[in-house]
Amino acid sequence: MRLVASPVAVALLSISLYSNTAIAQQLPQPISAELTGRERFLAVIIATMMLCGILSFAMRGRVSERTHVAVALFVVLIGGFGLLVLFGGMLYEVPVAAALILLLLVGMFKLMSTFESGRKADRKEPKG
Repeated sequence: MRLVASPVAVALLSISLYSNTAIAQQLPQPISAELTGRERFLAVIIATMMLCGILSFAMRGRVSERTHVAVALFVVLIGGFGLLVLFGGMLYEVPVAAALILLLLVGMFKLMSTFESGRKADRKEPKG
């Protein structure tokens, strides 16, 4: 038992020694300046993505798997446009980044259309 108490005592002693200097320092305020419109928009994007995650968790077992996939793809769509807003200013300065973001947007919409059209195994073949 004495071997276990020794590391715990060392940890508690080091925490008490280092916490005194941390308490003496003035801590910065997290949001001291007014938020810009872009920061507010990104905060709304993040909050919406979190709400979709909570909604997906709350609907577990009550809705079909297809609905869960739809909520997950909605989160991807929201995140994609949030990143477009965040890095949109770079599009004017770096043409390679603009081409890359265009390709990523096309890929994201292709993913969305794959969900809407369904899988090949899910489609019914016309009888004829």
